[in-house]
Amino acid sequence: MSSSRLNLENYQIPLEEIKIATENFSPQRCIGGGGFGEVYKGKLWKRGRNRTVAIKRLGKDSHQGEHEFRNELEMIRRFDHENIISFIGYCDEDSEMIIVYEYAENRSLDHHLGDPNKIRHITWMQRLNICIGAAKGLNYLHSGLGEHNRVIHRDVKSANILLDNNFVAKICDFGLSKSGPRNQPDTKLYTKVAGTQFYLDPTYHESRILQKESDVYSFGVVLFEVLSGMLVYNGRSIGDQQQFLMNLVRRYHDNEPHKLIDPYIRDQIDSRSFDTYKEIAYQCVSYNLKDRPTMDAVIKRIEEALTMQAYLCFRI
Repeated sequence: MSSSRLNLENYQIPLEEIKIATENFSPQRCIGGGGFGEVYKGKLWKRGRNRTVAIKRLGKDSHQGEHEFRNELEMIRRFDHENIISFIGYCDEDSEMIIVYEYAENRSLDHHLGDPNKIRHITWMQRLNICIGAAKGLNYLHSGLGEHNRVIHRDVKSANILLDNNFVAKICDFGLSKSGPRNQPDTKLYTKVAGTQFYLDPTYHESRILQKESDVYSFGVVLFEVLSGMLVYNGRSIGDQQQFLMNLVRRYHDNEPHKLIDPYIRDQIDSRSFDTYKEIAYQCVSYNLKDRPTMDAVIKRIEEALTMQAYLCFRI
C-alpha cells in the first residue's frame, strides 16, 4: 500500500461521528452549499476534540463526483499555509463522500458582499487585508509548493474565500484544481473548461489552455467585487440602465473610476490607496495574459495601498 494511501487513511472519520456532528445532516446545521454539495456546521468530539468544523458533503445530484472528491483530498492534505483552509479529515463510507475543514467563523466573502447590512460594516482597511490574505493563499498555490510544483485553483471567486473570526482570508474548495510543474514559467495545461461564470478568464474559455494567469483574472474580478461592495453577477443601476460589475469596470475605469467604489466606504478611501488598488486590479483582468501580474506583484501593490490608507488614518 502506498504511503499516500496510508497518509489519507490517518484522516478518516467514521460516518457515525459525522452524523452525530451534523444531527444526521439536519437542515438547521446547513450553512451553505455549492457545486459539490451542502456544507454543515458541526462539532467533532473524538478526532476534533470538541472542535467546531465545516463538513462538506457531496450531493446526490451534484455535477461533481468521485474524481473531484479524490482530487481535493490529494490537494488539500499537502497544503500548509495560513491563508489556505485547514484540512481536518474525510469520510468515504456507505456511498457518502465528505471532506471536513476548519470552521471559518465569518463564513465566505460572498456571504458579506451579498448582504448590504454586512458589507457596509467592513472598512476599506479590512477589505485590503482580506485581499492581501487571499492573494497570499493563491501565491502559495502558484509558487510556494516547491521548485517543481504548482497548483492552479481554477475556481477563484468570493464564495471560495472564507473568513475566520479575525477576518483572515482562507482559500478553499480545490475539487477543480489542477497541479503541474512549476519549473517552466509558461507551463500550460490543456483541459476542458471549468470554473464559475462571470469569474471565468475569457482567454482560458476560448483557448482551453489553463495557466496560472487564469487564477489572476478571476482574482481581479474578486478585487473589483470588494471595491464596489457588489457581487459580480448582481446588477447596479446607473441612470436608467442595470449593468453588471465587469461592464461597469470596463466602462468607468479610465474616466469615472469613483463610480466603482462602494458608497459605504467612499468617504474612507485615500485617493492614492484607491488608485494603486484599482490599477493592479485592472491589470489582473486584462484580456492580454502578458499584462497580468503575478500574485506576488499583486500582494506588493495591495500592501502599498494598505500602507497609504494607514498613513491617512494615522494623520487623522
